[in-house]
Amino acid sequence: MAQLKLNLIGHGIDLTGAIKNTLEEKFKRLEKYLGDDDRREVFADVIVRKEKYRSGVEIVIYNVFDHTLRIKKETDDLYTAVDYVVDAAEKQLRRLKEKVKTSAKHEAQRAKRQLTLVEEEVVEKPIEIVEVEPELYKPISVEDAVLKLLGSNREFFVFCNAETGNATVVYKRKDGNVGLIQMPSCK
Repeated sequence: MAQLKLNLIGHGIDLTGAIKNTLEEKFKRLEKYLGDDDRREVFADVIVRKEKYRSGVEIVIYNVFDHTLRIKKETDDLYTAVDYVVDAAEKQLRRLKEKVKTSAKHEAQRAKRQLTLVEEEVVEKPIEIVEVEPELYKPISVEDAVLKLLGSNREFFVFCNAETGNATVVYKRKDGNVGLIQMPSCK
């Protein structure tokens, strides 16, 4: 669970140990909404103001699921303002966490659907073997085979090499040249 690091600031009021403990204890319950990453720290500024008879609490929580939350409340009682701010922050964090969870779930479902569609496309097209009538030629030279290849619309030409007597393949390469594959004797 991510940790909430509080920066307590007092304006017009000295933050005594009792006030600090109360603030830390109240804001501790917000940690369950910050995510499951133990290494991640979320920083929050808690600003406590006291002006004559009014007390105010403002909290700014940074980097919560790539958002910044700001909640502010002024009342006659400091502890009432703290309770209000904590409740409001809890409500906003709960909503934000649900939103992030829901969007992650939708993203996973969308990816799963796309993967299923890709798998279905692959399955629908079985490989079909088409037999081609072989051209029976007398053994020819490599040069003649290259001329036949270039004069046709084929990508390769298989022939019996007149020099070696073995099956040989000439093929059109992507760089525009012609490749040669000489098969070893099958005997």
